[in-house]
Amino acid sequence: MAIDVQRILVPVDFSDHAAPVIEWARHLAEVHDAELILLHAYHLPVEFQQIEGAYLPQDFWESVKAEAEMNLEGYARAIRESGVAVRLVVREGYPATVIEDEAIEARADLIVIGTHGLSGLKHMLLGSIAERVVQKAPCAVLTVKLPV
Repeated sequence: MAIDVQRILVPVDFSDHAAPVIEWARHLAEVHDAELILLHAYHLPVEFQQIEGAYLPQDFWESVKAEAEMNLEGYARAIRESGVAVRLVVREGYPATVIEDEAIEARADLIVIGTHGLSGLKHMLLGSIAERVVQKAPCAVLTVKLPV
């Protein structure tokens, strides 16, 4: 059975762990001659939204989006140099939901996502975007376990 991978979705959170996840995805894209879709999802934590009198400058969301696009472009340059096609997507919303929605819209064949390997109380308190993506994704998901 041949596995046809044409589009690989890579959620990027700009943490120190992003580069190894992107490298896994880049390698797979190279092997399968697939397009990489680098996705960054941003949202305002509920805790901030509940602060009475909290003020956000009028251009806050435009600034957040522009900075995310600029950061993604930094990763994309190196990917393009290796001959892999790459597309950048920046969307507002809860990351797990944005990832699932983008996978559907882009018709992704694979999602490559990092997991920090938290367990116990830390996992319970912090939750896991990767775990939610694995449960709800419309396609295959490769989790790249990274050191805590």
